[in-house]
Amino acid sequence: MGLKQDFVLRRLEDQGRFLARLILGKEEAKYELPEYEAIDNEVDRLYRKILSLADAGEINEAENLLLEELETGDLQMFEMALCFYLHLAHMDEEFLEEHQYTREEIGEGMESLAEDFGVSGLEISMGK
Repeated sequence: MGLKQDFVLRRLEDQGRFLARLILGKEEAKYELPEYEAIDNEVDRLYRKILSLADAGEINEAENLLLEELETGDLQMFEMALCFYLHLAHMDEEFLEEHQYTREEIGEGMESLAEDFGVSGLEISMGK
């Protein structure tokens, strides 16, 4: 990973920790799925689905599904969505590019998520 990409990843991670503290009152967002899918709730099922889509390269489709299903005011949903964007942030740069997605879009997604949950005026600099 190049120096610029390493910087951008750290900025996204820092932003994730900031949002976790601000909205969740936690040091970091950590959405954990149950070991067995049979006991998944709706948010768990959605998280499994969007991770599967993203990992298969269907990142835009995964994000669209997340945004369609997002319920503002549900903190479990917020934490899951934030963890989704952090999962994307850790993807290989070439994989993101190959599937028409950028780290800038990840930052924009996190900003939009924060706004949906009442935090506005947040700007994540991508070190351009």
